[in-house]
Amino acid sequence: MKNKHKQKDNFQAKEMKIDYYKIYVLAYNNAVDLVAEARLLFEHKYFSRAYTLAFTALEEISKSQFAADVFTNFSKEEDFLNFYRNHADKIMRIRWVHYDANSYPHNIIWIGPNRDDVEKIGASKPFLKKRNNSFYVGIENDKIILPKNEISEKDAKEIIHTVDIAFQRICEITECYGHNIGTKGFMK
Repeated sequence: MKNKHKQKDNFQAKEMKIDYYKIYVLAYNNAVDLVAEARLLFEHKYFSRAYTLAFTALEEISKSQFAADVFTNFSKEEDFLNFYRNHADKIMRIRWVHYDANSYPHNIIWIGPNRDDVEKIGASKPFLKKRNNSFYVGIENDKIILPKNEISEKDAKEIIHTVDIAFQRICEITECYGHNIGTKGFMK
């Protein structure tokens, strides 16, 4: 108990130019909003846009966790400032959730109504190229590609599931197991 109080004092004693705790909370809350909007788009069969928003939610979760790492002195402020606008780095830092989303019991979804009515989901890795294809008209191998043709219902469902698992695991690590906010609980 004494050690926890000492940690809090260390957090408060560090002078930072930016309020990293506030970034942690706001980016996390933005991710919650983004995945809620992704679900709405999914329900209306806008799978490519649902994918885009869910992917962006993962990036915001990554940013949130890194901000928490700076707040708890696990990471350096200058590292965050170099990181937070880099899409590839944000996805790289949250790769743990892809593993978790594909591991038991997180890869099982109850579809009801009976207890045994479950579906096993195998979530694909989130790749920046796929995110870009979900949002932009592009050219690949001399062919025009359209977002609605690049992302399937399955793709959108899998990434929304991955975001849900990220929220679940963050809650488990911080609320249930009592670890500090940020990635330290995941990186052990």
